[in-house]
Amino acid sequence: MKNLKKTLLFTSLFVAASAQAEITLNGFASIVAGTTTSSDEALYGFENNFDFSQGSLLALQASSDLGEGFSVTAQVLSRGAEDWDTNFEWAYVAYEANDNLRLLAGRQRVPFYMFSDFLDVSYAYVWITPPTGVYDLVFDTFDGLGAIYNISVGEFDTTLHLVYGGNNSELAIGEGSDAEFKNLAGAAFTATRDWLTLRAAYLQAEMNIPVDALDPLINGWRSTPFAGVADDLETSNDIGAFIELGFQLDFENIIVVGEFTQLRLDNSPFSDDDSYYVMAGYRFDNMLAHITYGEDENSRDRITDGVPVGVGLDALIEPTNAFTDSQISESNYVTLGLRWDFHDSAALKFEYTSYSDDLNSNNDAGLFRTALVTVF
Repeated sequence: MKNLKKTLLFTSLFVAASAQAEITLNGFASIVAGTTTSSDEALYGFENNFDFSQGSLLALQASSDLGEGFSVTAQVLSRGAEDWDTNFEWAYVAYEANDNLRLLAGRQRVPFYMFSDFLDVSYAYVWITPPTGVYDLVFDTFDGLGAIYNISVGEFDTTLHLVYGGNNSELAIGEGSDAEFKNLAGAAFTATRDWLTLRAAYLQAEMNIPVDALDPLINGWRSTPFAGVADDLETSNDIGAFIELGFQLDFENIIVVGEFTQLRLDNSPFSDDDSYYVMAGYRFDNMLAHITYGEDENSRDRITDGVPVGVGLDALIEPTNAFTDSQISESNYVTLGLRWDFHDSAALKFEYTSYSDDLNSNNDAGLFRTALVTVF
């Protein structure tokens, strides 16, 4: 009933507006099935039985040109992994200030990655979903202001995307947490020339991530001479910074894409993250075969370094170290895939991913996925 109400509201708003302006409707969908290759394996939400919900989604987007440079866009999206709950992914007003500058206000996509603008549109890129290690931030939209400036510089077409705003997200950390990311600000720059695309992005935000499970430790450390440990356990108005570097080489038959991301979370108990992938693909007829290699490393120094052992603080040190150590991981993966464009607006995709946990081989897994993706 909740989903139906949201969908009816979305539709009625644009039907009501149709008397004033023409409405353009389009959408996209991914129907994904996947299973791991062994009964004791789990990867990216899949286990050893074919799951048709994880990764599947359906979206409807409506846009309207209001005249005099103004337009409005809204997108609702339902994910199988979330019981097909419907949510507004985008809802913004845009103003074309001139041929080069576009201003936006409302809910928009954060330009974290090379494929951020069509992150959920599987039809728009090679994989079923972009490499998880790089594309794994806890949120990808924000409420606020954006500016997109396009200009030619020599032989390059360039785009500068500026954003400012914030996001409130519900995170699955322990028993869950209502996280707040405010004063999100940053820029993404893209330069394209013929077969070459180069990209760089930098964004940062103030983080408030209350974790109820850490409250006993935080309160315990505050009553000791080492209250600084409590400050590091508590993520309140701390700064998170994100860097992305990417490239794409796209020739007639060969495509090579790579991205590197770095996440730094100062004065928090959560790990820093370094990730990258490189994908190479070859087109033949209406098919594209590809291989992707990626590595991910989450690192975190123990925030109890400098606290003496054996002076009555061990009951605080051990669980604190256990929490920070649980953030540490090192992994790599190889994905082999095939995309078949059998229709002008639909494609079939097949992928096999071999995942290796460098710190715990019990987490190694193989995952087979197939997907029917379309735009309409």
